[in-house]
Amino acid sequence: MTRAKRGTLAWAVPGALVLAVSMGLTIRQGRAAKEPEPERFSGSSVVLRMPSLLRNPKLPSRVRVAVVRDESAASYYDPAPETLARITHAWRDALVAAGADVRIISSRQVAGEGSAQVLVIPSSPCLSVATREAIEMAGARGQGLILTGSVGIKDAGCRHLGYGLMVEITGASRIEPLEERSAVYVTIPYGGPLSVDIPPGARLDLSPANQVALRLPGRDAVYSDYTLGPAGARGEPLLDGAVAHSTYRGARVAYWGFELRDAVARPWNRAVLSLLVRNSVAWAGRLPLAGVEPWPNNRRAAAAFAQDVEDRFTNGRFAADSLRAIGIPGTYFLVSDLAARNRRLSRQFFKDGEVGTHTENHSLLGGMPAERQRVRLATTQSDLTDLVGEPVRGLRPPEEQFDVATMSAWLAAGGTYMMGVNDSRCVAPELLLIGSDTLVMLPRTGNDDFGAMGPTRPQGNDAVAELFHSEFDLVREMGGLWALSYHSQLLAKPEHLPALARIARWVASDTTVWVATTADIAGWWRSRADLHSTARMVGANELQITVRNTGKSDVRGAVIRVLHPSAMRAVSADGQLLPSEPGVIRVLIPSIAAGTKRTISTVLGPG
Repeated sequence: MTRAKRGTLAWAVPGALVLAVSMGLTIRQGRAAKEPEPERFSGSSVVLRMPSLLRNPKLPSRVRVAVVRDESAASYYDPAPETLARITHAWRDALVAAGADVRIISSRQVAGEGSAQVLVIPSSPCLSVATREAIEMAGARGQGLILTGSVGIKDAGCRHLGYGLMVEITGASRIEPLEERSAVYVTIPYGGPLSVDIPPGARLDLSPANQVALRLPGRDAVYSDYTLGPAGARGEPLLDGAVAHSTYRGARVAYWGFELRDAVARPWNRAVLSLLVRNSVAWAGRLPLAGVEPWPNNRRAAAAFAQDVEDRFTNGRFAADSLRAIGIPGTYFLVSDLAARNRRLSRQFFKDGEVGTHTENHSLLGGMPAERQRVRLATTQSDLTDLVGEPVRGLRPPEEQFDVATMSAWLAAGGTYMMGVNDSRCVAPELLLIGSDTLVMLPRTGNDDFGAMGPTRPQGNDAVAELFHSEFDLVREMGGLWALSYHSQLLAKPEHLPALARIARWVASDTTVWVATTADIAGWWRSRADLHSTARMVGANELQITVRNTGKSDVRGAVIRVLHPSAMRAVSADGQLLPSEPGVIRVLIPSIAAGTKRTISTVLGPG
């Protein structure tokens, strides 16, 4: 064969391959184009109806609880005095579900109720003298208190007294009824004694009622807007406390500014309320309560930078170069048909952090027939696996349109997590039960780059960076996950890179935040769910913590946080103690092997 013929063949073979690939892509895209596009909807509407797999809301041990049905309070609800009976019965049912031994008692019985460890006095604006005295004497009798609503603002005859008793009990500097709102939201940040096992930034949806707001620094939950931003009463800053803990005359107090029955009837609300009930009883009743902190290695929050690499695919390299220079990993959700045409760049994305899928051709998933979704997601998984050498774990549905069939199809294709909207119901990953399997849902809260600088909100780079910074600060304070979602055709463009680089440097400079790929974050959340912790007092000054790893993988860097009843601090332990506030012990466990348990003894002493 002549050199000329060999040269012709050398060019002809790759040319034929390119032509074949091009024809395949054209056929695939043509097939997608012929498919009817489903009606548009947000994946939020799907997540809204789904439960999340949260921790067991059972108390660690039995607690005796008395729910007080005050006769004077019943008269407040005339001409429907049975309203208070329904309120107290709801508390009885919630407490029994938590594992407490519960009695409903009248105000005439409360003076002789010395056996109860916790008194619950719900929604009692008018208060008898006997119940007021029981509140005053609770600390001396070794009892804790759970109070809700406008407790004690009127006397036994329902004559107005004001908020004096509530101010004394909670330590609030100001108390106001919440003004009329079309919907009421309460958001629970992580970190307080009433937030154990509740996902960071969990939002409760309430029906408007007679809710009360407090102004005080130690708020365990705040009234918020739908997107979790604080929304104080009458627009007043910091007048937004919805849940608080305090100590009143020696009694531990958990105060709620709303009532159990106010919650909208959804699985998520019920699950979060069950944990809040358990935590309130454990705090008031001085029970040791252990939980796994949201993030590993003493980090208070997490962050991820996730790019949808779609239109103007090659722009993605500019953002990847910037993140690499700053020293943080990125996640790149690739449209796999485009990735096949940009193989070298796609493999570089994989080296710089992580590659996930944005489907094969960016057409909508949710609303399509389930079998068609299975075929499409299996195709994009196969294409990307061939490209990067291993299965990809993450899916970012185009335009955040997905349904349960999408989740099921992605699990069937070998995926493990999805990133999308979750109705802003928390700023933490969730484990969603899909058939007999589980999917990790990573939430996108706040704006993406289209929301910040798209056609409807054109802004300069400085304004965009400041907006993302403020959203990052909000999520960080709640102890959650802040995920910046941006696109190759917008924030990754060279002219907008200064905004991306600026926020990336802010986040990277915060050593309390874990910056990771979305796959690493999803993997951690799944492993964290396999850890189960308990705590118990052994004698007067020893606390014993037990941690079990029920999973199939080792877990590294977990921090166990324990609320304990003693005023003493941890002075030594056969584990790595971390700094903590009084009444809290934090222990870092470098590694716990799959299927094993570890017991840590902690000695308490003077602070």
